[in-house]
Formats: sequence, structure tokens, C-alpha cells
Amino acid sequence: MRAERFHESRTRKDVSRRDGAKLALVAIGVVLCTFSIVACGEGAESGASSGSGSPATAPSPSSPPSSESFSRATFDDATRAIETYIAANRTREAELVARKLLEQAGSDAALGRTAYEYAARAYFARAELAEDLSPKSRAELVREAALAAQRAVAESTDATTAAATSAAISAANQPSVEARRFAAMLTDRIGDRDTAQSLYDAALAAAPNDLATILPAALSALARNASDPRIDELAARYERLAPDAAWSAALRAEIALARGEAAAALASAEAALTRDRDMLEMRLVLAKALRANARPRDAARLLSALSESERAKAAIAQQFALALAEAGETTQAAAAWDAAIRATPNDPYLRAEAALAFLRAGNEARAASELSALDGLFGGSAQRARIEPAIRLLRERKSS
Repeated sequence: MRAERFHESRTRKDVSRRDGAKLALVAIGVVLCTFSIVACGEGAESGASSGSGSPATAPSPSSPPSSESFSRATFDDATRAIETYIAANRTREAELVARKLLEQAGSDAALGRTAYEYAARAYFARAELAEDLSPKSRAELVREAALAAQRAVAESTDATTAAATSAAISAANQPSVEARRFAAMLTDRIGDRDTAQSLYDAALAAAPNDLATILPAALSALARNASDPRIDELAARYERLAPDAAWSAALRAEIALARGEAAAALASAEAALTRDRDMLEMRLVLAKALRANARPRDAARLLSALSESERAKAAIAQQFALALAEAGETTQAAAAWDAAIRATPNDPYLRAEAALAFLRAGNEARAASELSALDGLFGGSAQRARIEPAIRLLRERKSS
């Protein structure tokens, strides 16, 4: 399971805050009118009462406010509006305000950085929480969020910044560790490992003992190049700072797995689960280690103890299905993939693996259905191309 998936909960606000958020939306309506995001003729309160996921009305075609009418107070009110909309799971409005915020920031470097940071948060929240997006739109929003986050932490090179000599001013202009980490994790999410590593390095240079940055930085480096020596340095640093933490042992297990050291991976994974039996990630790491040690039945048994909703999570479902398949339980493996795609029907990877599993189980009709479903998914053609060799091999074996 990718490290960023364990640390993105910041944007997943508790829906129970929605009632309180509605009260704040009434006041925020004034800002939205300034930005021409909602129609103001019926008052701010009508905008606050619209359903989640869509703006109260279509954006007004009126011209944006002049630079003279745009103040820092208005800017701050807009950032609060984005926060409130995200908290209320009204991510479409958050996205629209963020796009207007970028337009209005202009050439002001400080405002621009803040605008990009809030835009990244709004785009990512929309991608993660909205239910009305196609897979392609969701992927595009994540990419936009990553690029905005990168802009938010980019070092300024304008004349004003270059001329500043005060240490206090220089420190004030630096992006936060949280902003750097967020940019790194989003960049990792879109597959740009090299840029992600640079961003992680910058975050760690500012806060070398920040555990929330060390872990994803190490896992990202591991995915990029398992022989990178800084992986061991980061793991040692994490272990020194949190010797009894489950992730101290789990990180060692992941490193050993990536380097083909099955026995060491199993010992570390068992230690990790002993330290935290409730964390799904620890069960996942142990399942991978058991499979690496030719113990697929034990891995399947470990994951079968989880609830159905937990086993439907993509990373868990993958390990569960692979363990069942390696144990010779092809019908049960196909059922595991089926549960996964019911929970996440638009994931082309899951669909492709389900097609292979149904072929192995002898269910040609269901395999054909999954392959057909791939044709309508964003990224489906690439996944189909990936599994074509395996499909040919399976069919050749059956015909021989």
C-alpha cells in the first residue's frame, strides 16, 4: 500500500461538522459574491443551503473584481471559505473558489504561494471525496493538485526576495514542512518519483526529525530504487526516534521485501504486528512477508480474519487474492477480486486482475465481462495491454 494513502486523512473531514459549517457559509457568501462564484441576488443564505458537490448556481459571467477592490481581507475570507467547503464535503465549491483565488493573487508572491497551497488542498479534496467524477477527471484533479502544491513550495526568485537579507523575513517566506510534505506526497501519487524525492529532501532539511515526513520519504525512495543507501539512513533515523513504533519494524520489513530478504522481512513484519494489531497496514506487510516465505495459506488466513469492508480495500484485496491463488484456491481468489471491484468499480487494475482470476477459475463469461469493462475505464487500455501476455498463456495451457 502506498505511503501517501496512510497520511492523506487531513483532507477527510468529519461529516458531523457539516451543520456547523453551514452557519459559517452564510457569512462566506459575501466573499463568494465578490468572486462571482454564486449568484448574489437571492442572498448568501441561499448559496449556503445548496446540496453538496455542486455550486448553488452557475457561475456569473460578470467580470472579476478589479485589483483595487481585492484586499488581503477578501483573500483571507476566501481561504476560510475553501476550508469550510472542504469540511462540509462541498468540494465543487471549494474547487471553484480556489480557481478564482489563483486568478486574483496576481503577481504577489506571498499571496500566490498561499493561493496555490489552498488550490492543491481543494483539488485533492475534490478528487478524493467527490462521487460524481469519472476516473479520468479524478486523475486530472490529482495531477492539478500536485502541480499546485509544487508551486506553493517553489523557492521564490523575484527581486524582492533576492534583496531580502533579514533572517526573520527569509524564514517567514519559507514554505512550511507540512506544505513541502504534502507536495511531495501528491507528486509521489502521480508517479514523479524524482521530483517527489527532491521535495522530501527539502522538507527533511527543514525538519530532519519529522516522523510524518521520514516514513513516506523512505517508502518513496524504496519504490524508486531499492538499493538507494539513504533508505537505510531514513529507516535508522525513524527507528532511533520511535524505537517502539509499529512502523519502525514495518519499514524494515518493506525494505527487506524489496531487496529479496524474505526471512528478515518476516521477522520484522511479525514484530510490527505485535506492536499494533489494529493497524491494517501491519497485517498487510505481514501477509506480503508470509507470501515471500512460501506461506500463502497463512497469509490468506491472516487476511480472512478482517471484515468484508476491510478486505475490499484495493491493497488488502490484492494480497488476499494473490495468497489464495498461490494456495491453489482459484475460485476463492476470483471471489476476492470480485469483492474488491464491487467496492471500487472504476479501478482498472482491479478489473484487469479480476479478469485474470476468473480465467484461472474457468469462468470465461465473467472474464470476458471484466475485459469489456476495461475498455470504458480511464487507464483500462494500458491495464489490458499489461495482462494480455498472461491471458494468452492461460488460454494456451487450456487448449493444450
